[in-house]
Amino acid sequence: MVVRVKTVVVRFQPPETYGGFVSNIVNPVLNEFSHFLILDSDTVCDFSVDNIAEQFGVADIVGFNVISSSRTFRLWEKMTYWLKLSPRVRGCAMFLSSDFLRRIGGYPAGEFVDTVLLQKSKRTVIAPFTVYHLQRFDLKHSVMRQVSDGKFRAELRYPFWKTLVHSVFRVRPFVLLSYVFHRIPKERDM
Repeated sequence: MVVRVKTVVVRFQPPETYGGFVSNIVNPVLNEFSHFLILDSDTVCDFSVDNIAEQFGVADIVGFNVISSSRTFRLWEKMTYWLKLSPRVRGCAMFLSSDFLRRIGGYPAGEFVDTVLLQKSKRTVIAPFTVYHLQRFDLKHSVMRQVSDGKFRAELRYPFWKTLVHSVFRVRPFVLLSYVFHRIPKERDM
């Protein structure tokens, strides 16, 4: 297999979505590359993408050890990630197989694409490489992400118990509140 890796640095502006930005770049050239390295514009890494493809080429998704520049985020993650139910893959740095993307119909165009990708992956691994995420803590942004995450889980009809466990163990109360709000049936106009 010939290894050809395309690196995509994500620089989108709302109302465009993360998935919309990446899918517009990846999907048209899906057959031209064996793998895609998707990196947020505020990430820094120091490794060879060809080495990752050679070492982990059979995986659908390869995640990395992501370290936040924010002490608040690092502390929060240390306190809330003690229970690991699956490999911890952050959407800010993912290495994706083209075979996997073709199998699922291309890179998804919506929000929370990392969740969608991880649900569809049969082979997810974490590579022993570090990616630094240069992000500052923003309470408003954090709350809004939780609300969006809860809405997304409700739209996917994600199981209540999984959302509850996530919300409790990750200390993300607005995920559960948003999920419940968006799952309540809307009153029909008569």
